[in-house]
Amino acid sequence: IALFFLAMKVSGLVGTNLKDSYSMSATFDNVNGIKPRAKVAMSGVKIGEVESITLDPMTRLATVKMNLDGSLTSFNAEQLKTVQDGAIEELRYSSDYEAATPAVQKDMEKQLIANMKSITNIDEDAYIMVATNGLLGEKYLKIIPGGGLNYLKRDAQISNTQSTMEIEDLVSKFVTGGAGDAKND
Repeated sequence: IALFFLAMKVSGLVGTNLKDSYSMSATFDNVNGIKPRAKVAMSGVKIGEVESITLDPMTRLATVKMNLDGSLTSFNAEQLKTVQDGAIEELRYSSDYEAATPAVQKDMEKQLIANMKSITNIDEDAYIMVATNGLLGEKYLKIIPGGGLNYLKRDAQISNTQSTMEIEDLVSKFVTGGAGDAKND
């Protein structure tokens, strides 16, 4: 019985190892091969798993809801202080800040720091894509960090997505020579 429960835990079929769990979502054109409990990784490190996949009847796009590990995707106190200092420095160069009175400037700084309490270390220009482990391996979601100074909050949506590339689509483009891309002269 102990071996059975150990095997179930290691396989990821039972329970979760996510600490300080929170949700995020992303919308894709195609998520073929992604299933609930598929891993979500950043820089090769598992940071979460897919919770559910739904289809929006209006847009006909797939919305993937995922649970992420807050202990891996949040800044520690020292890092958060550095990020806050950088954000305040950037705020001080804005025209709204320069035009404000000192009291309003203090309020703007307080509001900025309050807003940063629930940020993740996933920046706004990061994107998420459907990837494959190896040539024929399982599909998973891969978050590619951007280089921005603004970060997504918990429970936000990652807006930059790249869908699954179908083998049939690639073969069709190869055979037709990318006929859909032909220019009219």
